[in-house]
Amino acid sequence: MISIIFKMLSFPREWYNRRNAKKNATFLGKAQILSGAHFRPFRGSTKEDIVIGNDFRFFSGTICSQNGGKITIGEHTKIGLDCKILCADSITLGNYVMLGDSITICDNNNHPINPLDRAIIYRTPWDSEYRGWKYSQSAPIVVEDNVFIGSNVRICKGVTIGQGSLIAACSVVTKDVPTNCIAAGNPAKIVKTEIDKLPRMLSNDILKQF
Repeated sequence: MISIIFKMLSFPREWYNRRNAKKNATFLGKAQILSGAHFRPFRGSTKEDIVIGNDFRFFSGTICSQNGGKITIGEHTKIGLDCKILCADSITLGNYVMLGDSITICDNNNHPINPLDRAIIYRTPWDSEYRGWKYSQSAPIVVEDNVFIGSNVRICKGVTIGQGSLIAACSVVTKDVPTNCIAAGNPAKIVKTEIDKLPRMLSNDILKQF
């Protein structure tokens, strides 16, 4: 009974949030957008800068584009709780990408590195264009197909994560990760390779059920 009441109370919020999501991003198929998940194109970005593939699931967090940064997400991709995708250049997630909880993928520094530049920015109004990511260093991020990213991971600017790889929880990825590897640590290092050759646990016959 309590679960039914909870669903009834949460439905209007989820419906309203899905409506807003369609105003702020471009969807190429079905998507499950829960009430805590938000899309925010601003400071020069539009809904066309955030493109979402089919069979997408987003639990909570923020997908944000500034300065025309391009966010592209493939098919059958899932984003967990309290995740952030912050883009001023380009962020690409492939197909079958799975993100755990509390993950940050950010292709920019959010602010200039030079201390004098930062001191100038701090004296400008809160809505000043100088506080935007336009004035920070940025570089594209690419997460290829079938990558699994554990909870509390941060992926930094300029990184490519190869197909089939796995990023262990609490890692900070500052350099490229090859295909079919496990990376772990801060900064993340390769701890296992050729994981595609490990024994399988599932049969392809399972797909016949769907």
